[in-house]
Amino acid sequence: MNAVNYNEWLQFADNLHKRGFNYDEISSQLLAKGTPENLLQEIIDKIKSIRLTRKRKSGFICCGVGVTLLVVGCLAALLFYQSESTVRFAMYGLTTIGVLFSLKGLADIMGW
Repeated sequence: MNAVNYNEWLQFADNLHKRGFNYDEISSQLLAKGTPENLLQEIIDKIKSIRLTRKRKSGFICCGVGVTLLVVGCLAALLFYQSESTVRFAMYGLTTIGVLFSLKGLADIMGW
């Protein structure tokens, strides 16, 4: 097996996955292109691994944004409370948005 062909098939499969093809369609496209049967499952597993890595990266970013919003909301609520202003937006708005970002990030990290 030539490593160049393997990388070409992997790149082809990754491009198909990015365009929205499911794994069965990717397998049939790879078979039509001439990929050996013994490498087909290995390429599909690699594509799944790449997808999960990307999803985890975006999950960590979402968790970071969520935690930042939670901290900013807490600090804003404390400051607004001390100045006797309304704390509704800081307590309810920023907290809700921060929790939603954190939960979305956790779901991405876990691979759901």
